[in-house]
Amino acid sequence: MDVEAGYTLTDPEDPRYQYVASTRRQFGELLHQASVALRESGEEDHIDAIISVSRAIDVYLLEYGVTPSTFASLSKGYTVVRE
Repeated sequence: MDVEAGYTLTDPEDPRYQYVASTRRQFGELLHQASVALRESGEEDHIDAIISVSRAIDVYLLEYGVTPSTFASLSKGYTVVRE
């Protein structure tokens, strides 16, 4: 059974697409502000915050919005179920 799946919002003129793109841009700006604040603090004891921001940046840079390990796990499960 073939299921049409993928990215549901593909039309840049769709208001829902614009909303999601705007929200994603705002998230990216927040991540930038957080990274600048951590860099400017000059302290090295913010390891947990640095890890959290770097993971969030990792998710931000991906099109599907989840960590690579989660995506791989879900993709593997999907493949197994389809077979």
